[in-house]
Amino acid sequence: MDIIIAVKAFYYNNDFNTLKMGIAASLKSVFGGKKPIICCIGTDAVIGDSLGPLVGTLLKEKLLGKTYVYGTLNMPITAKDIDKLSDYLGKIHKSSPVLAIDAALGAENEIGYIKISDTPIKPGLGVEKKLSEIGSASIIAIVEEKNSKNMLSFVRISTVYALAQAICAGIVEYFDEIEDLRSKGEENARISL
Repeated sequence: MDIIIAVKAFYYNNDFNTLKMGIAASLKSVFGGKKPIICCIGTDAVIGDSLGPLVGTLLKEKLLGKTYVYGTLNMPITAKDIDKLSDYLGKIHKSSPVLAIDAALGAENEIGYIKISDTPIKPGLGVEKKLSEIGSASIIAIVEEKNSKNMLSFVRISTVYALAQAICAGIVEYFDEIEDLRSKGEENARISL
């Protein structure tokens, strides 16, 4: 996995804008101005695994149709849906890049980190599930330490929500930057006519 950026979200409590801009810049580096399809993986039935659906719900509200967002609190994409979703994306969005978002487990000192990579993710890896990978790029957020069988059940919702807000803000910023560049390009094209 080539990590493009790994930042601890909670370091930025006083400077949320820096975190947002860092995520947006990383996405620009990965996607080069292309609009990815977004797949948010997880379930709201387990707090620690609700990051994906929470991000998906926030993005649907803020992006307002600028891209396709799969996986929300009302319609979650669980790990067992990955194969069907991959097949669907391959048929419907053949040439579109895919950004996969999921919660992850890690070392104690990694809790609160957001990691953006230019590689797919394998959902369920932290809980030793063998599932298909998804995405051409990924965002994972470390929500808890990998130390026991019920680790995703005892995550604080405030941790998940803070990470979801940061990820959402960075993605929205990236899409806003794309829109601004396209608007300026169209405006420059009209002026040169």
